[in-house]
Amino acid sequence: MSESTESRTGGFPVKSPGSSPAGMMVAAVDGLALLAFIAVGLRSHRIGAMAEIAARNAVPLAVTWAAVSAVVGTYRRRDVISLVVTWAIAVPVGLSIRTWWVGSPQGGRLAIFLAVGLGSTLLFLLIGRGALGLVARTRPVWRRDP
Repeated sequence: MSESTESRTGGFPVKSPGSSPAGMMVAAVDGLALLAFIAVGLRSHRIGAMAEIAARNAVPLAVTWAAVSAVVGTYRRRDVISLVVTWAIAVPVGLSIRTWWVGSPQGGRLAIFLAVGLGSTLLFLLIGRGALGLVARTRPVWRRDP
């Protein structure tokens, strides 16, 4: 690996997307964090957990997250910068697509929805990654070489 590639990734070599068990673990934890966000949202708005309702809320965010993380290299790099870039792009786009699909909220409520969604997803993602780091007990698993 070239020196410039290692310096851009904090000295950690970049692996190809499916070759890293650590990357797969981080992706799973992030996925669970996003599903927890959806579940809490459905529960707090007292919306039933029917499969169709859950899917129309989860699919836009999940698809957007997967696409953006693939472009950014979130699970190859496994650093905070790639997480924040993915979050800052995928969450507002995914929630906006969800709003277009579902038809609500609109107007000023859309801005509040996006702000709460951004804050909540970031909190869930950081809790998930923090817990994963605690389990690893050394340097965070999202920065560890497999």
